[in-house]
Amino acid sequence: MSEQWGISKHVCRVCFGRVLIRENNDETIVRCADCGLEVAGKIQDLCSCGAKLKTGRNAGFKCEVNEQHIAGVSQEIVAVHRGRS
Repeated sequence: MSEQWGISKHVCRVCFGRVLIRENNDETIVRCADCGLEVAGKIQDLCSCGAKLKTGRNAGFKCEVNEQHIAGVSQEIVAVHRGRS
């Protein structure tokens, strides 16, 4: 069993904290480094990319590197609305 967490290029859909990931036997565990929310499954089960509306449609958010250095935002990875698909 690996106890080492890797840092992903995704942010939590609850608090926008950085999402960590590790393999535990045959299971993938993802965890928010800020709020501590943890799920077993795909990274999209916790990150902003996987956020859904009440209707089940994709909410249109995408986790991206903050290359444009958005004013007042120091985070390396941000959730950006790219439209619903």
